[in-house]
Amino acid sequence: MNNAAGIPLNCGTLNSEATYIFKKPSIGGDFFRLNAIPITRTISAAISGIITQDDVELVQASGATTITDYQTSVEQLIPGTYETTIYSQNSGVILGPSEFGIASGIASGSTSLVAISSDDSFSSVNVVVSGVTGQTSLTFDGYIAGSLSKEVSDAVDTRINGLNATTAKPIYSTQNHDTSTYVRNTGCWVADLDLTSISPWNSTEGKNRAGVLISPRHILFAAHYQINNGSTIRFVDNNNNVVTRTMVNKLTHPDYTPYYPDITVGLLDSDVPASISFVKILPQNWNNYLPSLSSIYTLPCLVLDQEEKALISELYYLDSSAYFLTPTQSARFAFYEKIISGDSGNPAFLIIDDELVIITVWTFGGAGGGTSTLYQKDAINTMMATLGGGYSLTEIDLSGFTDFS
Repeated sequence: MNNAAGIPLNCGTLNSEATYIFKKPSIGGDFFRLNAIPITRTISAAISGIITQDDVELVQASGATTITDYQTSVEQLIPGTYETTIYSQNSGVILGPSEFGIASGIASGSTSLVAISSDDSFSSVNVVVSGVTGQTSLTFDGYIAGSLSKEVSDAVDTRINGLNATTAKPIYSTQNHDTSTYVRNTGCWVADLDLTSISPWNSTEGKNRAGVLISPRHILFAAHYQINNGSTIRFVDNNNNVVTRTMVNKLTHPDYTPYYPDITVGLLDSDVPASISFVKILPQNWNNYLPSLSSIYTLPCLVLDQEEKALISELYYLDSSAYFLTPTQSARFAFYEKIISGDSGNPAFLIIDDELVIITVWTFGGAGGGTSTLYQKDAINTMMATLGGGYSLTEIDLSGFTDFS
């Protein structure tokens, strides 16, 4: 993937330390970055068949004519919403459809894709487009039965099928923070899942500075956008009853230097009741079950924002950090919104066996990104033990899926 260095969301706590923002309009990229990931597209083929590679099902075409497309995404780096236009410096590259950010490679050769924002800043990335005939091409067709990748993809796609995103995104049909009134939206695309671990409000900054339960006693949030000790934190059970707890202590990752590892763990004054859940985490051998996760083979995720909307972004990178892309399928794209200032600390999940498995809490804007909770599992467990409460992270059981190791 070709991109520039990332800068996290400024969610209002770093105004006095804004020297990390280097405004250099002459070279661009100060407000956002442009990403471009190559995708081979088959235009015509003489013979086709289906083959598998690990957990991926591919269409194999012989004697094919192929061209290189690029999936482009603009990631917001600092507060504000800036409309962007992406164009190519090669007239043979056609941009469209614009909502998916697909650059279609018609001519061969090197070129630059450029994004210009409404404030005249810009970001560019060099790509190589090609058009080739007589090739044997492989095109993604889906994930194979029994794989975790198919489970994760189907968990999203089957739920959003046929739904109106406008009415199916909100988690609550009524959400009044002033009166502490929350009514869950039965038409939400994830209404059948237990979302009670997700806090909609805290007394530090209301709907902002989000947190999510990782045990009955511990809450996880972004280090750069913290909830204060002594704050009241709300949770809502599946019967719309509000449960409150006070955060009495917290620990930030000992290696935290803005803005990584961007995680803080808080301790509540007592366990939440059984009507409030907590999220799980992937096991350390997760990549045995997701061998193809990459910029080419992405996975749709449930992601949250400050308005408590159930959104969709696509996970493509998981190591010390987790990064996401804008969905290119029209059904998924209808549930996509950019992560913006104020969304920091909200969680992103894989859905596995109808359970929420946390991947990160937001640090970066655009399609989203942040510290990998999986990569920091030992550190999080240490913080939980130091804080007390008697809990550690709980792993999701993947034994029911194919192990590709």
